[in-house]
Amino acid sequence: MNDTKNALTFISNFHIPRWEELPAIDLYMDQVISFTNSTVGNFFDKTGMAPLTKSMVNNYVKAKIIDPPVNKKYSRLSVAMVLVVYILKSFYSTEEIRKLIDIGLSLPNNSVTYNRFCDAVEKAVTAVFSGSIHIEDIGEEGRERRYLVDNFALSFACKIYVQYIINR
Repeated sequence: MNDTKNALTFISNFHIPRWEELPAIDLYMDQVISFTNSTVGNFFDKTGMAPLTKSMVNNYVKAKIIDPPVNKKYSRLSVAMVLVVYILKSFYSTEEIRKLIDIGLSLPNNSVTYNRFCDAVEKAVTAVFSGSIHIEDIGEEGRERRYLVDNFALSFACKIYVQYIINR
């Protein structure tokens, strides 16, 4: 029970800035890095993910995952794309992320698509950390290990589903 309470406390601070919360002005690289690390970096740091760096952003631009800066500044859409890539980079290859971004950009409204992505990620994280996926907190011995295995299997299934859809 205490592990579940600690997990819920941990995720209670998880928030991906919505479109309206993204800077309304174009940002220089250092500002993009600072914004990203100050909004979601602390949460991801506690999970073992590396903070966003300039070289990471440069690699995303070179791979044509995010739009290049204009006059060394990144637009609101580019900042949103950086956040999406930062979230996905631990789980998907550069090519898979590019395909997912392209799918998102093909939809008619970037702000709505981005906000839906944020909602979906936050809901999924909350569901997994709260224990509402697969098994409830029934106080059985070894529950944490069983839950870990269940979520490993779930993450595998979700990843291969996404790969199947984007590669068909």
